[in-house]
Order: sequence, then C-alpha cells, then structure tokens
Amino acid sequence: MEEIYSGEHEENNGAVKVRSTREKGEGDIVEEEEEEEVLKKRIADHPLYGLLLENHTDCLKVGLGEIGDQIGDKSTTTTDNNIVNAKQLIKDATSSDPNSSDLDQFMEAYCNGLNKLKEAMADPMKEMTSFITAMYAQLEDLSGSKKKKNY
Repeated sequence: MEEIYSGEHEENNGAVKVRSTREKGEGDIVEEEEEEEVLKKRIADHPLYGLLLENHTDCLKVGLGEIGDQIGDKSTTTTDNNIVNAKQLIKDATSSDPNSSDLDQFMEAYCNGLNKLKEAMADPMKEMTSFITAMYAQLEDLSGSKKKKNY
C-alpha cells in the first residue's frame, strides 16, 4: 500500500513528526509512537551521538562568528582520531547487535557531513568578518569619527 504523507507537522521537543494520511487504527498509532521512542533511544545511546552533538555545536559556533569563539571553555575540533575511536566503539557495539549497521552508517555520514559543513562555513565567515572590519575602519577614517578626547 502506498503511503501519502501530509504536510502537517507536529513539533515534539525539537523533532518533527510527519504522520501518514492513510487510515490507521488506534493501535497502529500507539505502535508507531512506541517504535519512534525506541529509535530515539537507539540514536541517543549510539557511540557516535556525542560526536554528532559536538559537530552540531561546532557548526552553530561557526555561524555565530566571534561570539561563537567565546562560547565554551574547550576547543571542540573534530579530528580523525575522534572518528577512529568512535568507529572502534561501533565495531564493539555491532558485535552484539548486527542490525545496527544502517544506523551506524547514518550516524557516521551525519557526523562527517556536519564536519564538512563546519569547514565550508568557516572560510566565508572569516572573509566576511575581515571585510566588515576593514569597511568599518574605512568609514571611521572617512567620517573622522575617531573618538577624540576633549579634556
């Protein structure tokens, strides 16, 4: 049976839930919500979840520019070493649960995608910041608005 998804979204703690428009019984909805909760738990318990959150936070910091540099005490740069350690954790976890390979691939791809996004955003943000700083300095020079102390 072909499922048609409606455009109605229901917010749920930052997650978006799309409900199918095909008719369902009350039991089907409960079962679907239970499956969704199990999936959320599997994602939150995944070895790469911490790295995914770190990469997401790093992307947000890049988008904030200089303010983002001031947020947080430690540098949260994702390195290949972090990914290698996470892959070892995945290998250990999958030895007990062979069905998690799709989730492993998704989490790894998502982490890599966020890391590439951060790198792609960083250079234009630096260029923009330096351009704005230079323009601000030129405007100050042209307007002669450098603050002069009148004592």
